[in-house]
Amino acid sequence: MGLKTFLTNNAETRELHTDPELRSRYYRTTFKKIKEVIEEYCNDLGIVVVNVDEVHGEMFLQTSKHHMIASIIQVNPQETAVDLKVQTYQLIGRNVPKVKIIQLYEHLNKNLAFKGVGLHP
Repeated sequence: MGLKTFLTNNAETRELHTDPELRSRYYRTTFKKIKEVIEEYCNDLGIVVVNVDEVHGEMFLQTSKHHMIASIIQVNPQETAVDLKVQTYQLIGRNVPKVKIIQLYEHLNKNLAFKGVGLHP
Protein backbone atom coordinates (compact mmCIF):
# COMPACT_ATOMS: atom_id res chain seq x y z
CA MET A 1 0.00 0.00 0.00
CA GLY A 2 1.42 3.35 -1.05
CA LEU A 3 1.13 6.67 0.71
CA LYS A 4 -1.30 7.97 -1.91
CA THR A 5 -3.61 4.98 -1.39
CA PHE A 6 -3.52 5.53 2.37
CA LEU A 7 -4.26 9.26 2.16
CA THR A 8 -6.98 9.31 -0.53
CA ASN A 9 -10.57 9.61 0.65
CA ASN A 10 -12.10 7.78 -2.34
CA ALA A 11 -11.66 4.49 -4.17
CA GLU A 12 -13.29 3.03 -7.26
CA THR A 13 -13.27 -0.37 -8.93
CA ARG A 14 -12.90 -1.01 -12.66
CA GLU A 15 -12.06 -3.79 -15.12
CA LEU A 16 -8.32 -3.28 -15.43
CA HIS A 17 -7.45 -1.61 -12.13
CA THR A 18 -3.76 -1.71 -11.18
CA ASP A 19 -4.75 -3.05 -7.74
CA PRO A 20 -6.17 -6.58 -8.20
CA GLU A 21 -8.42 -6.14 -5.13
CA LEU A 22 -10.18 -3.22 -6.88
CA ARG A 23 -11.16 -4.98 -10.10
CA SER A 24 -14.75 -5.53 -11.21
CA ARG A 25 -16.37 -8.68 -9.81
CA TYR A 26 -18.72 -10.97 -11.71
CA TYR A 27 -21.42 -13.23 -10.28
CA ARG A 28 -23.66 -15.97 -11.70
CA THR A 29 -26.92 -14.30 -10.81
CA THR A 30 -29.32 -11.54 -11.78
CA PHE A 31 -29.49 -7.82 -11.04
CA LYS A 32 -32.45 -8.38 -8.74
CA LYS A 33 -30.63 -10.92 -6.55
CA ILE A 34 -27.51 -8.75 -6.20
CA LYS A 35 -29.69 -5.78 -5.28
CA GLU A 36 -31.38 -7.86 -2.55
CA VAL A 37 -28.04 -9.04 -1.12
CA ILE A 38 -26.68 -5.47 -1.03
CA GLU A 39 -29.86 -4.26 0.69
CA GLU A 40 -29.51 -7.02 3.32
CA TYR A 41 -25.87 -6.01 3.86
CA CYS A 42 -26.93 -2.39 4.35
CA ASN A 43 -29.70 -3.32 6.80
CA ASP A 44 -27.26 -5.38 8.89
CA LEU A 45 -24.73 -2.53 9.13
CA GLY A 46 -27.11 0.41 9.43
CA ILE A 47 -26.27 1.81 6.01
CA VAL A 48 -29.08 3.83 4.43
CA VAL A 49 -30.10 2.92 0.89
CA VAL A 50 -30.80 6.44 -0.37
CA ASN A 51 -31.69 5.59 -3.96
CA VAL A 52 -32.03 2.58 -6.25
CA ASP A 53 -32.04 3.39 -9.96
CA GLU A 54 -33.07 0.17 -11.70
CA VAL A 55 -32.96 1.80 -15.14
CA HIS A 56 -29.24 2.59 -14.85
CA GLY A 57 -28.43 -0.24 -12.42
CA GLU A 58 -27.11 1.94 -9.60
CA MET A 59 -27.60 2.05 -5.85
CA PHE A 60 -26.62 5.01 -3.65
CA LEU A 61 -25.74 3.94 -0.10
CA GLN A 62 -24.84 6.34 2.71
CA THR A 63 -23.70 6.55 6.33
CA SER A 64 -22.63 9.55 8.36
CA LYS A 65 -18.97 8.83 7.51
CA HIS A 66 -19.04 7.79 3.84
CA HIS A 67 -21.19 7.08 0.80
CA MET A 68 -21.01 4.33 -1.78
CA ILE A 69 -22.30 3.94 -5.31
CA ALA A 70 -22.83 0.36 -6.47
CA SER A 71 -23.11 -0.09 -10.24
CA ILE A 72 -24.72 -3.39 -11.17
CA ILE A 73 -24.46 -4.37 -14.83
CA GLN A 74 -26.24 -7.46 -16.10
CA VAL A 75 -23.96 -8.70 -18.90
CA ASN A 76 -26.24 -11.61 -19.83
CA PRO A 77 -29.11 -13.42 -18.06
CA GLN A 78 -26.75 -15.32 -15.75
CA GLU A 79 -23.74 -12.99 -15.45
CA THR A 80 -23.78 -9.72 -13.57
CA ALA A 81 -20.90 -7.33 -12.84
CA VAL A 82 -20.57 -5.17 -9.73
CA ASP A 83 -18.43 -2.02 -9.58
CA LEU A 84 -18.20 0.14 -6.47
CA LYS A 85 -17.16 3.69 -5.67
CA VAL A 86 -16.65 4.83 -2.07
CA GLN A 87 -15.95 8.32 -0.80
CA THR A 88 -15.38 9.21 2.84
CA TYR A 89 -16.26 12.54 4.39
CA GLN A 90 -12.84 12.90 6.01
CA LEU A 91 -9.88 14.86 4.70
CA ILE A 92 -7.60 11.81 4.91
CA GLY A 93 -9.12 8.45 4.01
CA ARG A 94 -6.70 6.20 5.97
CA ASN A 95 -7.45 3.37 3.47
CA VAL A 96 -11.12 3.25 4.60
CA PRO A 97 -12.60 3.44 1.05
CA LYS A 98 -10.66 0.39 -0.12
CA VAL A 99 -11.56 -1.55 3.04
CA LYS A 100 -15.28 -0.78 2.55
CA ILE A 101 -15.12 -2.05 -1.04
CA ILE A 102 -13.36 -5.25 0.02
CA GLN A 103 -15.89 -5.85 2.82
CA LEU A 104 -18.86 -5.56 0.45
CA TYR A 105 -17.19 -7.79 -2.15
CA GLU A 106 -16.52 -10.42 0.55
CA HIS A 107 -20.18 -10.31 1.56
CA LEU A 108 -21.26 -10.73 -2.07
CA ASN A 109 -18.79 -13.62 -2.51
CA LYS A 110 -20.28 -15.44 0.49
CA ASN A 111 -23.90 -14.99 -0.59
CA LEU A 112 -23.70 -15.31 -4.38
CA ALA A 113 -22.06 -17.59 -6.93
CA PHE A 114 -18.76 -15.85 -7.66
CA LYS A 115 -17.67 -16.12 -11.29
CA GLY A 116 -14.46 -14.10 -11.55
CA VAL A 117 -12.56 -10.82 -11.51
CA GLY A 118 -12.14 -8.49 -14.49
CA LEU A 119 -13.54 -10.95 -17.03
CA HIS A 120 -14.34 -8.48 -19.86
CA PRO A 121 -11.40 -6.08 -20.33
